[in-house]
Amino acid sequence: MTTNLKKEATEKSRKVYSAPALEKGLDLLELLANEADGLNISEITNKLNKSVGELFRMLVVLEQRGYVEMSSGSDRYRLTLKMFGLSNRFPPIKKLSAFAGPIMQQLSYSIEQSCHLVIYYEGKGHVVVQKEPPSERVFSVRLGAEVPLINTCSGHILLAFSDKATYEAMLKKIPSGHLKADEKSFLKIMDRVKEQGFESIPSSQAQGVRDIGYPVFDANGMIIAVLAVPFLEYLDGSHKVSFTEAQIKIKEAAIEASLKLGYEFD
Repeated sequence: MTTNLKKEATEKSRKVYSAPALEKGLDLLELLANEADGLNISEITNKLNKSVGELFRMLVVLEQRGYVEMSSGSDRYRLTLKMFGLSNRFPPIKKLSAFAGPIMQQLSYSIEQSCHLVIYYEGKGHVVVQKEPPSERVFSVRLGAEVPLINTCSGHILLAFSDKATYEAMLKKIPSGHLKADEKSFLKIMDRVKEQGFESIPSSQAQGVRDIGYPVFDANGMIIAVLAVPFLEYLDGSHKVSFTEAQIKIKEAAIEASLKLGYEFD
């Protein structure tokens, strides 16, 4: 009974308190986060159903604080990387970057492919570390990119190596616009990934690329990230490292990163 009363009180307090200016600012940031090419003031006001007078000063302040910028020679506003920079000050991501970054850089050089680290947050994977080899030809995933869970290598690993409660919560958080899982067939995929200890599937975004990834665990034995490589094989045979050789090195790098984070393998 006490718990229900607390819940009702919390819900009421949420309805009472509001901060219109803050809400407008957050609406702006969330809108621009989905627009890689930016939006002009007219498009912004139309999408948010607000007047120019309501949003113009807000945009100016966000621009002054470095959260948004106007493209050179354009009237379009777009997000800067400041939000991403702030998120990377969060201790777990800083720790991941500090320990895994050097390992990933060495991996990318040795296999001549890019690699990236994906963590889970709010129904999606997010690329938080990305490394590239010194090569003229490379396929890579953008730092800060969002990764769907159901039809990607990283998503499969994040789900497969999570405990049951976390797995179910992750599925519920998947955004409405993302692909949903067919429970019966998807459980077979999860079983396969857990049994083999990794995932390797053709990229769902790029033809001719095969994604391969391994889990990275923390000191508590929980999956904290996925080390993934979008493997691009060259037709002219100029690539010296085969997919099989690269897979071994990716596995070794994931193990090394897990050990650095305090995980103890059996």
